[in-house]
Amino acid sequence: MKIIHRVAATLFLSVCLLTLGMAARAGDDFHEPVMVSIPGKNYALGKYEVTQAEWEAVMGNNPSKLKGANLPVERVSWNDVQDYLKRLNQKTGKNFRLPAEAEWDYACHGGSQTQYCGGNDADAVAWHNGNSGGKSHPAGRKQANGYGLYDMSGNVWEWTGNCWEGDCAKRVLRGGGWYSIPQEVRSAIRDWEAASKGSFLIGFRLARTLP
Repeated sequence: MKIIHRVAATLFLSVCLLTLGMAARAGDDFHEPVMVSIPGKNYALGKYEVTQAEWEAVMGNNPSKLKGANLPVERVSWNDVQDYLKRLNQKTGKNFRLPAEAEWDYACHGGSQTQYCGGNDADAVAWHNGNSGGKSHPAGRKQANGYGLYDMSGNVWEWTGNCWEGDCAKRVLRGGGWYSIPQEVRSAIRDWEAASKGSFLIGFRLARTLP
């Protein structure tokens, strides 16, 4: 019996230490997201897609398939993102959210009407299947758009807050990704995915209503 109790106590201590370690890790290296105020509007968007380091600092895990601290986090469902936002808002005392599709669309153009978010040259502004080498890339390596937002076209698809054609079990995606052909990273392209489903092609960008 003493052996059993000793083993049980050891296991209990190990679980406690592991839990404390995970909690500490979730708080390590936390930095508030860099946001860009959209001119003439009352909201800001993330300068970059949310990275794996940013996700891990809040959630204590990294679900991504293609690993890298500065790569966009992926394999997160729309529902998973809601959990992240709840925890992020508890940490910061602010009200981060996903952008509405109309907000995303306006910000994408960066003050000008171009074929892609930031210009008419896909290679200059976007990672797509013609230049990505079959993988995502660290945030901010391509040319920013006119508002200073990076990777609005390409790299990973981005969740928005909107339901697809009134069906809220499906959510709107924008931007295209590293696996998309250049035509699919154009600023006008829309798609959808089930809110409960994550994919290594899909990430997200933060939004916040300004006071």
